Amino acid sequence: PSSAMPSCHGSGKLRMQARGCVELAQPAVLSIKLARRPVQVALAVASLHVLTSANGCFLSCAAWLSPNSWRRSAGSGPGFLRAVSSLQEPLPLDEETVRLHKSYHDRTVDYTVQHYDWVNAKSYSTDGTIPEEEHDEVWRVSKARLQYWPRLYERHIHQVSEFGSQATQRFSNASDALQLGDPMNNVFIINLPRRPAKLKHVISQLHQAGLNAFVVDAIDGDAFTSQEEIDELGASTLPNYCGHKNTLPHLTTGQLGCFMSHFTIWHYMVENNIPAALILEDDFDLQENFKERLGACLEEARGLDWNLMYLGRSPTEGDIRRVTEHLAQPGYTLWTVGYIFKLDAAKALVEAHVQKRLAPLDHYFSVAMGQGFRGHWNENAVEWSKYIPQVLRGLAITPPLVMPYVGSMFLSDTAMLRNGTKFVTDLPVREGDPWTAGRKNEEEWRAAQGVKE
Repeated sequence: PSSAMPSCHGSGKLRMQARGCVELAQPAVLSIKLARRPVQVALAVASLHVLTSANGCFLSCAAWLSPNSWRRSAGSGPGFLRAVSSLQEPLPLDEETVRLHKSYHDRTVDYTVQHYDWVNAKSYSTDGTIPEEEHDEVWRVSKARLQYWPRLYERHIHQVSEFGSQATQRFSNASDALQLGDPMNNVFIINLPRRPAKLKHVISQLHQAGLNAFVVDAIDGDAFTSQEEIDELGASTLPNYCGHKNTLPHLTTGQLGCFMSHFTIWHYMVENNIPAALILEDDFDLQENFKERLGACLEEARGLDWNLMYLGRSPTEGDIRRVTEHLAQPGYTLWTVGYIFKLDAAKALVEAHVQKRLAPLDHYFSVAMGQGFRGHWNENAVEWSKYIPQVLRGLAITPPLVMPYVGSMFLSDTAMLRNGTKFVTDLPVREGDPWTAGRKNEEEWRAAQGVKE
């Protein structure tokens, strides 16, 4: 409910006028004053070294893309989602989902070619739009943000308002919209302070769709400087964590920050008794008629027992079954670019202290839905399931209402091959310890893969 949300976020409030957002389409630089830092927001392009990780996603999806229509399974209609073994043979994907993913892939390849020189020269730090003299300030802000985790305070939330036409934002027109899982005003967008180019895109998307939202200061995993610092916050990987064949052998600081950023919103939901929230990462592209179509999908889900609804995803296999015209029960899927989380899902994960047994978030969600046990994508899924509670009851909107924007993956902080990415296991054990050993695990992995820094 709107009462559960902060009515005002002090100096962290972003009251963006329509005129200012229309100017986003112009080449001029837009200045946005945030509590966390003054930001000069300008368009940026990005780095190539993440293309390999995206290709894995594209190839996995391509293996299950089919021009065929959905085949309905017996009993697929209104009612509770039935438990389906993840060993069941998945269905092919629908034409529009295929088209969206193919378009995203093709345009990404074109983008890479067009920006080849820049992409190959790109290294880690900021997205190139923050002046050099502000880098230290951004680092200090990111470092200070860590000490408040997992809590989310007003200083970490920035309201983007006056885009929507109603004081209480609604996606569904039903009188029982709240019971349907309508997030209403509870729209959260995760953004790192050092990614203002992404923030610019976020503001433009919200303006075009007529949405109000809250921009949340993300946890920057690359701000961690020791394993001790992570331990003191109570975060750790699954016991004896080992990545699978389609991911890195060790958790990266970017993957850690991603999980912790999402967790802080789940924690906030529980603390404020928020029935449902729409959680978006800052690389989203909303599809046409987003609000109306989301409202219609929530109505389609009436009577179904779900607590996670993917608005955007990258399937590694076909879906378990078609539930309604625009809803499917997904198999093992990647991306957390956009999803609705109900309170019982947030409670189940927070109360299970999942931050003490974490893994890359999109893989975590899939195992928490009880998927992937055939091992086609993650051969460690069964082992992981011993530590990941199977508490998520997932639906996926098909075709997706959210896709990443083209070029955003070059600014990814969870990508496989980003210069500056650190394995958590390569951080000094204690704060203040020297980096005398270098990045041993990363160096071994790069040598085995034949990949240079």
